[in-house]
Amino acid sequence: MVKALIMTTKLNLTIEKNTARKIKVYAQRRKTSVSKIAEEYFNSLINERKEKEKSFVEEFAGIAIQPIGDLESAKENYLLNKYGK
Repeated sequence: MVKALIMTTKLNLTIEKNTARKIKVYAQRRKTSVSKIAEEYFNSLINERKEKEKSFVEEFAGIAIQPIGDLESAKENYLLNKYGK
């Protein structure tokens, strides 16, 4: 079995002393670490931004579509030419 190697790095943050105390209590109550809470929060920010960004396909989908009126005219012309009605 192969284990994935997860690399970590230290990140220094400067926050208000009262906020630091509260986050430590919060983490302790949830049996997790301040680092894990911060990492999950930062990941949620990153993922939220990615969700807001449109992919190339989403950005340009429909750009070459004819308006419905033109499509209906094209269909009518096609049927007239095909069936001569």
